[in-house]
Amino acid sequence: MKKSFQSVNEVLAAQREALDKIANLDEIAQKRELNEEEKKTLAALQREHESLKREASYMLQQQQASSIKREEKPKGEILREVLKGVREGKISRELTLGKVGGNEGGSITESGAINLTIHDIIPTLNEGLGLPSTARIVTGVTGNELWPVSVDDADLEEVGENAELTDQNLHFDNIQPASHRVGLSIAISNSAIDNAAFDLMGFVQGKFTLATRRYLAKKLYSQAAFTGVKGPFSGLTSSGDIEIADGKTFKSILKAVAEFTNKGFDSSKVVLVIDALTEAEFKSTKKADDEGFIIENGTLAGYPYVVTHFINTKLNTDGKTLEATPDRYIGIGYFEYEAIQQHGEVRLTVDSTSAAAAKKNLTYVVLNTAYSMTDLSVKLNKRGGTATQAFALYKLTQPGA
Repeated sequence: MKKSFQSVNEVLAAQREALDKIANLDEIAQKRELNEEEKKTLAALQREHESLKREASYMLQQQQASSIKREEKPKGEILREVLKGVREGKISRELTLGKVGGNEGGSITESGAINLTIHDIIPTLNEGLGLPSTARIVTGVTGNELWPVSVDDADLEEVGENAELTDQNLHFDNIQPASHRVGLSIAISNSAIDNAAFDLMGFVQGKFTLATRRYLAKKLYSQAAFTGVKGPFSGLTSSGDIEIADGKTFKSILKAVAEFTNKGFDSSKVVLVIDALTEAEFKSTKKADDEGFIIENGTLAGYPYVVTHFINTKLNTDGKTLEATPDRYIGIGYFEYEAIQQHGEVRLTVDSTSAAAAKKNLTYVVLNTAYSMTDLSVKLNKRGGTATQAFALYKLTQPGA
């Protein structure tokens, strides 16, 4: 009668016992020929060993199948777990959704299963958020600040041997930043946080970073006449026209930069600002006959440049949003004279316990800080000046316009 085993360990123990007996008979066979009784015993032990081997294999398979049997859960919960695993990179993005019911076959296609690939969230599109290489942002500014400015110089006089020199006075002024509070509040449903198939809170915080970059780019490049924080091109009028034409545009840009050089600015520090359409045109507009193009080797007329559509924007009639201007412009700037500062702390508050949040089952994510942009060139070489001296706008025109 076949022995009944309760566990894999019992089977393995019996298998080892049979192997030990077979090993003993092998040792005897090395010394002499086995008699008939011993030969029968060896054959029986070998059959027993093979039987125990099959028994152990079967019990191990059953044990493994039992250990990986999945607990029954609602299908919605199972899908959320899978999606979260995909977002966290713990499982493959390629999922197979099985068809309910029969029709099972030997392949995925025959079984009616559906292949599903989970992709990243499609982001919003943003252009022109880069800052000039010469611009610097100072963070965590506290207390009152001012920049002292020497507004004039002294000149040598040529006089007679005993003539009296004219007294000359040096005048000083100062520039102070005007910071303005900026903030952003987003209300998120707690149900969305619980059920989202990705890190919703991390996604929202990424939106805060993007909002800050967009805010700085709009303020720094736009012509909009802002009332709060305003950049160097805010409310600026065109200093003239630059025609886009072979042999003309290049010379006009060099002349426009030379205007700043005549005022004492270092031309190696200038940065030009254009939009993407203008960049495309300048890449195909020649400097002069049989010469290269205005934009080549990563520079515009030999100077660094940034591409942003904000250079061609102004305030809409609502006084808040931006709209495109009817014309295109090129901005010329010495951005080291534009002080961009973030004042105090950047406070990111997550509120899910206040009365307002609890009543609506919401979590509020709120950003609070303050920024300022200060043009340090307004009082250079002149007393009481208010207009920028380090920045200019030129309108771009087509031949015959």
